[in-house]
Amino acid sequence: MFEALAGSIMAMKVHFAQLKLPFTKRHDRVVAETIYQNNINKVEVTEKYEKSKMPDSGYMTVAEYEAKSRAKSKKEIAEEVKHAEIPKDSNMVYVPQKTFKLVKYNDPIGSPELTLPRKLNFDRQINAQGIISGDKSMLVYPAVYYYAQTDCTSCDLFLIKLDPKLNDTDKAMKANIVQREEEPLISTSKDIETKFIFRTLTPIDFSSDNKKLVVKEKIGHRHDGIWKTDLWVYDFEKREAKKLPQIREAIIDYWANAGGVDFEENRWDIYPMGFDANNDNRIILCAYAYTGDVPKFLGTWSIDVEGINSKLEDLEGASIPVSVIGFRLAEDSVKEASEVEFEARQAKEREKAEAKQEKETKKFDNQIKDLEYKRKIQQMDMETLLKIQQRKNELKNMPKTKDGLTGS
Repeated sequence: MFEALAGSIMAMKVHFAQLKLPFTKRHDRVVAETIYQNNINKVEVTEKYEKSKMPDSGYMTVAEYEAKSRAKSKKEIAEEVKHAEIPKDSNMVYVPQKTFKLVKYNDPIGSPELTLPRKLNFDRQINAQGIISGDKSMLVYPAVYYYAQTDCTSCDLFLIKLDPKLNDTDKAMKANIVQREEEPLISTSKDIETKFIFRTLTPIDFSSDNKKLVVKEKIGHRHDGIWKTDLWVYDFEKREAKKLPQIREAIIDYWANAGGVDFEENRWDIYPMGFDANNDNRIILCAYAYTGDVPKFLGTWSIDVEGINSKLEDLEGASIPVSVIGFRLAEDSVKEASEVEFEARQAKEREKAEAKQEKETKKFDNQIKDLEYKRKIQQMDMETLLKIQQRKNELKNMPKTKDGLTGS
């Protein structure tokens, strides 16, 4: 209040001084130029002040327009999408809305499977169900690609870091492929020369410390079924993927010596179950041979994450403890109508409060701009007055010419 009053008094002094000076010293060239330059500067300040209170499109130079209309890079667009807010609508009506919860992903053990829906043939790409780490810090999901010219598929496994500020369910609900890491964790072959071949990647589970992920790669033929399943392990600390073909070789070697299975005549495969509950460095899997109506059980096996040591755990199908760590989203229930109506009322109240706050903020900003503008004009007038006063003092000591004019 006191500053505003003091500023007003100063402005009045400057104004009266400028009213007086034109009649007394305007014939002096330096004084006239000083007053003229001050007026020009004030016009520029006034234009800038008026422009600050108008929307961009209402008062924009060509250079500013070109700067705002320049093309944006993919990185800039991705960053804008990442921080974009979802539009709010307070005029909600009741529509049955599903709610979701997190459930164990690898339950029953070894059950995670990736299927190829018919819509893949039309969409050319699908993002399959993802697995969330035990500490809810990341999500890994397969992206499957379809190549119509040879009717075959390939697959990549991507990682998305989850937002730590959200609750566990919202972390998964709001995970977006825009946030995924650019390079895939694991990729299948992209060879599309052979027709009808499919290759898919299915995450099985995380280790208990969330530092490793076991994945199975299925390779097969659209008209001939699955040919084989390969085992992969991804190490998040080393940031490297390792394929473990040694387990298949160990199973073949064992049954070649034990007899009873002709691998050249009969199809067989492995079924990864997850990490050993007692040892994060070993992966448990089962093997079966299709020798007739009933598959032949080839034993429960394990292999270390480095692929060095393969071991037959059991030939009778005894239960081997397997850890169940990761999570997935599953439907929970449907929101009640009363809950949606209550949310609608809350949203309307929030909108009113936000609109009022926005109006008050804009009013306050305009008051600040007004005060800054007035102070700037007062400062410019004061500086001009000082320059004129300094010139006046110089004129006192300057001899007059014959025509009575001063200055050169």
